[in-house]
Amino acid sequence: MNTKASTYDESVILSQDEISEYLETFGDKEVYLREAVLLLPLDTVYRLLDINIRSLWEAIRDMHGGLPTSKTAMKYLSNPSANVSIKAQQKLLRLIPLPRQSTELSMAQMEKGFSVPTVTNWLGLLELSRLDPVALDYWKDKLHKLSDLSGQVIRSLPNKRDRFLAYTSSEVVGLLGCPASRQGMHDLLFDLCEEELVSSKALAHMMSADSWSTLLRLAAWFMASAQVANWEFEVSEGTQNVTHGAWAIPRWCSLTQSWSNPMQIALEKLASLAGLEKKRLGPVTYLGKLWAANDGLEPESRIRLLRNWMQLKGGRPSFHMLLDLIRVSCDLHVKQKGGLPFDAKVDYWYGACVFRFAETMAILIRDLQRSGCPSELLTSLMSVYEAEYLVARRMLGKPIEN
Repeated sequence: MNTKASTYDESVILSQDEISEYLETFGDKEVYLREAVLLLPLDTVYRLLDINIRSLWEAIRDMHGGLPTSKTAMKYLSNPSANVSIKAQQKLLRLIPLPRQSTELSMAQMEKGFSVPTVTNWLGLLELSRLDPVALDYWKDKLHKLSDLSGQVIRSLPNKRDRFLAYTSSEVVGLLGCPASRQGMHDLLFDLCEEELVSSKALAHMMSADSWSTLLRLAAWFMASAQVANWEFEVSEGTQNVTHGAWAIPRWCSLTQSWSNPMQIALEKLASLAGLEKKRLGPVTYLGKLWAANDGLEPESRIRLLRNWMQLKGGRPSFHMLLDLIRVSCDLHVKQKGGLPFDAKVDYWYGACVFRFAETMAILIRDLQRSGCPSELLTSLMSVYEAEYLVARRMLGKPIEN
């Protein structure tokens, strides 16, 4: 038996015998590698969220015994697959958990003569993250459609204009992409010649907005699933009808002609949770003093650090520091309330993830503006999170009540 699988749900991952069957399907079959439409590669998302792959691997290894060390894994994962021998790749595949449904999709792709690793990687991530079964089924259907669109449908068309048209007319792109991209892309396809389409900055902005839209919709499902999973705590806090993370989505202010800063809002919310009252210290000063006092430090350094975070200066905060700040603030909140109801618990890790989400959104809106992305396209993009959250909560059986 594969010992590393013992801490996973056996229905989710392949046994060693099944892995052998999977490896045998490779043979000498010619398979074309295809890029996925809509979906950003996982390593791009990890960089966006400032996740260190080596640290992530070790954290997973601590929870699930039997995985190879990060040093061994990075030897394979840090090199292009073309530079790693088939034998070495097969050796690694026998050491790591292979999600069942993503492997089945991979095999189905190869039977059709193509492979779209980004799609199968995302499905595997959703399987191993223990996402709610309803959420997993919802996204599995979308990922299968993206697999066919990326690997087969678009590639079967003779020219770029037809491929762009098939892309923007696809049902799954309409469901997951940015709403403002659809009409705009249709207009461009009929206004520009094929050479102009390839070099069109406006078209590139729309396709980029589609990819970010898909990622925001995924985030909405993860947030909604986490909220439903911690339902007793949500009810005890009176937040069961709150759209978690909505405040972290940048909003356009027509009066100031600027976007809101999610990091500023994050610090304001955390300070309020930790007991900050109006007309006293500002949130940065309040949290800086609170955090420093807990660690026995001088407050100036913590205040300066938090100010830099808010202004996106001086490097990104480590997840460890975010977690520590969340823990200090939430513990004070619980103490002020006189404790928690029976069976309710505070999920510090989730809180830190939401904080990282806010910081990432602040960086994203800054960078998209710098790239010249039009405000109307950005406004449409940022609207998808709350809309998708409502869909997720309804399908998870806990619709938001107004």
